[in-house]
Amino acid sequence: MNLSTTIPRQHPLSSLLATVNWMVVFRWLVVGCLGATIWVTWSLWQVRESPPMLPALPLPRVDMGVILLIALAVVLVKPLIGTTLFSLTLLYAILIDQTRLQPEFVSLALVLWGTLPYTNARFVGRAHLISLWLWAGINKFLSPDFLRSTGPSLFNTLMPNAPDWLRANSGYLIAGAELSIGLLAIFPKTRKLAALLAFGVHMTIFLILSPFGRDWNIAVWPWNIALAFAGFALIAPWRESLWRMVRLCRPLTCLLAVFILISPVGFYFGMIDAYLAHNLYSSNVPTASRTPPTWRLFNVPFPPEHRLLEQHFRLTRSRGDALTLRDERWW
Repeated sequence: MNLSTTIPRQHPLSSLLATVNWMVVFRWLVVGCLGATIWVTWSLWQVRESPPMLPALPLPRVDMGVILLIALAVVLVKPLIGTTLFSLTLLYAILIDQTRLQPEFVSLALVLWGTLPYTNARFVGRAHLISLWLWAGINKFLSPDFLRSTGPSLFNTLMPNAPDWLRANSGYLIAGAELSIGLLAIFPKTRKLAALLAFGVHMTIFLILSPFGRDWNIAVWPWNIALAFAGFALIAPWRESLWRMVRLCRPLTCLLAVFILISPVGFYFGMIDAYLAHNLYSSNVPTASRTPPTWRLFNVPFPPEHRLLEQHFRLTRSRGDALTLRDERWW
């Protein structure tokens, strides 16, 4: 009698998928999304006279588009060197023109760090995602205009025939969904649920902004695609608690993670820029009576900061011109 055990053969496709390094695949996706975002905002990265560049430091002005793409190419072959090079290049680009201080570039750069095979780097990427989701929701809850008009307007694009009660409360629904992702991502037992919710939320945002919806704000389309998969890549496989991560990581990394998590509150005290505080469509940022046409020229909004609005006004004003700023913050 033949007592040998027959081992079932594994499907070739399953064997192939099991050998794939999905973090590397996600890193390539992030690089592709950064490259696409730079491409659709190409004019933003070139030296120009009008609208004027807004430097933070008096550094030499050079075209940065090609340099940024070269740095991204290095990421694909030398991830640590390339990520460092891209981050430094992006920082230089922003220092010579603060108009480039757009949330998608900063966020994708931090997510890129999270794809590296180092505990400290991944903790920084994960802390950024949690902070992004938490504060994107909190800022919307603190914005009456978003809850009353902006949120329902976005929701109406997705579900134009929704019941009135649902449309009226859709701002709370959007804010609550984003806040929930951040809360679920904190705890190991709920991180897979956070990844699923993040995928649904960001793919919905992409659909609303895409040609299937409003066909608007093309610069954040790739960002939302990357964030839709970030939960599966960085949050769902994460097993350690936050306290365990503090013990595993270097003190400087822990301090950076804490800063990333709590610094957005500084927006309400004039200490942190709106976009760095994850004020996204929240409608509670400063507005001005005149801003440069960056939407038309660069496919991005002008950063809603007092210092930049005033700096641009000083560089472009004529005799008799006036600038009026409106800001809902208490100070």
